[in-house]
Amino acid sequence: MTAHLLIVYPTPKDPQEFDRAYREQHLPYAGPRLKGAASVATKRVVGPAYAMPPYHLISDVTFPSVDSLKACAMSDEGKEALAHAASISSGGKPTVMVVVDDK
Repeated sequence: MTAHLLIVYPTPKDPQEFDRAYREQHLPYAGPRLKGAASVATKRVVGPAYAMPPYHLISDVTFPSVDSLKACAMSDEGKEALAHAASISSGGKPTVMVVVDDK
């Protein structure tokens, strides 16, 4: 069953600076450390339509299984990647979730 590591970033103090750091620093740093990941997709939060959303970006790292996700997250490299995600998040600590595709 496919598993997803979701990193939900709160709205940053400076969105342009966060976007630059995410693209130019975090993705090149974290990508090679996410052993076993099948893909990484970035989603920008744009709603709800009636208010400023409390989140800015969601990073969706896809793994072939929960076991492969856990192995990555528990590895030294996986921990480094998650720590780096937190280090660029100027709006507060990102929320990290593990979800699976519904059958």
